[in-house]
Amino acid sequence: MRQLILIILSTYISVPILAQTTQVGSVEEEVLRTKQLQGTYDSLLSFTVRPLTQVVKANWKKPEFTVLPFTLTQQYNTHHPYGWNDGAMIAAKGYQAMVSGGVYARYGALEVQLRPEFVYAANPAYASNSQYGNGGKSFQKLYPGQSSIRLNMGPVAIGVSSENLWWGPGYRSALLMSNNAPGFGHVFFRTRKPVRTPIGSFEWQIIGGELGSNDALPYENQNLLPNQISGKSRYYNGMVLSYHPKWVPGLFVGFTRAVQSYTSYNNSAQLNTFEKYIPVLALAIQKKNNLFDDTLFRDQLASFFLRWVLPKAGTEFYAEYGFNDYGANTRDYLMSPTHSAAYTVGLKKIVSLGDRAMLELGFELTQMSESPDRIVRPAGNWYVHGQISEGYTHQNQIMGAGAGFGTNVQSVMATWVKGGRRLGFLIERLERDPNMHADKWVDLGLGAQSQWTYQQMVIGLNIEFINSTNYLWEKGINKLNLHSRLSVAYRIK
Repeated sequence: MRQLILIILSTYISVPILAQTTQVGSVEEEVLRTKQLQGTYDSLLSFTVRPLTQVVKANWKKPEFTVLPFTLTQQYNTHHPYGWNDGAMIAAKGYQAMVSGGVYARYGALEVQLRPEFVYAANPAYASNSQYGNGGKSFQKLYPGQSSIRLNMGPVAIGVSSENLWWGPGYRSALLMSNNAPGFGHVFFRTRKPVRTPIGSFEWQIIGGELGSNDALPYENQNLLPNQISGKSRYYNGMVLSYHPKWVPGLFVGFTRAVQSYTSYNNSAQLNTFEKYIPVLALAIQKKNNLFDDTLFRDQLASFFLRWVLPKAGTEFYAEYGFNDYGANTRDYLMSPTHSAAYTVGLKKIVSLGDRAMLELGFELTQMSESPDRIVRPAGNWYVHGQISEGYTHQNQIMGAGAGFGTNVQSVMATWVKGGRRLGFLIERLERDPNMHADKWVDLGLGAQSQWTYQQMVIGLNIEFINSTNYLWEKGINKLNLHSRLSVAYRIK
C-alpha cells in the first residue's frame, strides 16, 4: 500500500542530460522542438534523427568530466500492463522501477558516456486468457543503458552505442525505431548536425547491431502470451535519412529502413559483404517477382515521412507511412498501396498566453491494424514475421510503435508551459487488434501530466485512468486500470 501511495502521482518525464547527447524522450528534447516552432532554434534540424547531439568545438588542451543526473523512475499499474516508450521497463502489472546514473567525459574529438540502467518489476499475475497475457514472476536486469563511445569528425560521428534511438517525426509513436524497448548495442555512422549542400541539408544515421531475447519475458508482439521461441542471435541493420530542400523553408522529407536476419543465415556464402552487413543499402526494396523471397530468414520494414514546420503560425504537421512487407514490384505498390501498411499523422500548435506562458496543443493518430485487402491477401500484423520468430523486437519488446500489434491509437494533448513548469492532460483511445476479433477491446484513457524543478531536482508526474471495454476481447468484461509514473532526477553539481 505504501508503494501505491508513493506512486499514485506518477510520471513519464525523462530529465535533461548534461552531456552532448539529448536523451530520446526527455523534456529537454521537447523544449528544443517547441523553440523551433517559435522560430528561436535551428530551423535546419529535422528532429527525425534522434538522439540529438550538441556540436561543441573539440578541446585538445583539457579533458572534461561530468557526473550525470541520478534518476529514479517508478511505475504502477493496478489491473494489467499499460504504457509504452519507457525504454528498458517491461509490460507488467504492479510496481516497477528503473534506476540510472553515470558519467560523461570528453577529450578533443572523443566522447565517452557511461549511463547504465537497472530495472526491477514485481510483475504479478493478472487477468488473462488464451489470447492475451502472462505474468507472475518478478523481473530484474541491468542494461548498458544510455552509454556510448563516439569519435567526432566535423559534422559527422562514428562510434558504438547502446542508447535508445528515435526515427521519424512522431511524438507518441514511430513505426520503425522508438524508445519503447531497451537500447541495443550497435555501431553507427551519423550526422551531428545538418550537412549543408547546394540543394539543401541532409541528416542520417546508419547502424548495425545485435538483437537479443529474454526467456523470462513474453513477447509484446504476441499479445504477451508465453512462447517457446528459439531466441537465436539476430543481426540488425537500419538507417534513417532526412532531407530539407533549401527552396521550401521548414519542410523535411525522408525515409527509414530496417533489415534483420538470423546471424547464422547472415554468414551464408550466398551473400556478399554488403548484403551481409549493410543490406539496407545493398538490397532492393521489392521482391523482384521472386516467389521464394518470403521464405528467406530475413525481415524487412521501411517507411517514408514528412514534417513541415511553420514558425510564424507556431505549428507543425507531420506524417509517417510504412510497410511491414515489401511489394513484388512497382505495380504492386501502385495497385495495393495500403497492403501491409501503417501510418502516423499528427500536428502540434503553440499558443502564446503572455507573461512568458504558452499552451501546447497536439493531436496524433497511429493506424496499425491490417488493411481491408487482408481478406484476399493476408499480410499479418506489424512486428511479426513468418521466418524471424521473434519478430521486430529486442528483449521481447517492440522496437517501433509501442502500442503495437495491430493497435490503432488516437491521442489529444494540451499542456500549459511556463519556464520549467508544465501542466497538461492527455486523452487517448486504443483499439487493440480490431480486425481479428468480433468483440472490440477498446481502451479509453484520461490522464494528467506535470513537471517542475526544485533546486537540483527535476520531478515529473503522470497519472492516467484507463477504462478497458471488452477486456481480453470478451464481451461485457469492462475493467478500470490506473497507470501511474513518478520520476525524480537529481543533478549533481
